[in-house]
Amino acid sequence: MSEVAAPVDPALRSQVVEHIFTLLPRVLKREVSTPTEEMNLMHDLGMSSTTALELVLELEEVLEREISVEDMNREDFDTVGTLATYVAGNLIEEE
Repeated sequence: MSEVAAPVDPALRSQVVEHIFTLLPRVLKREVSTPTEEMNLMHDLGMSSTTALELVLELEEVLEREISVEDMNREDFDTVGTLATYVAGNLIEEE
C-alpha cells in the first residue's frame, strides 16, 4: 500500500526554494547565475550524489528541522522545484 503524500504548504515550499537558491553556491563552491525552479540539479548544475546529500544536510540546518529521507529517490533531485516539493512535504515534526 503506497502512502499518499501530504499536501505541501505553498509558503513552506517557497521558503525551501529560496533556501536552495541561497545554498547552491556554497554546496557547489561556485556562483550559480539566475537559479530557477526548473534548473536540473544534476545536468544543469553538475551536482553529484555527494553534493546533493550535502545540500539536504545544509537544508536541515537552515530549516532547523530533520528531513525524512527514507522515501527520497533520484527523481526528487531532478530540479530545484522537485527537491523543494519533497523537502516541504517530508519535514519531520519536532517532538
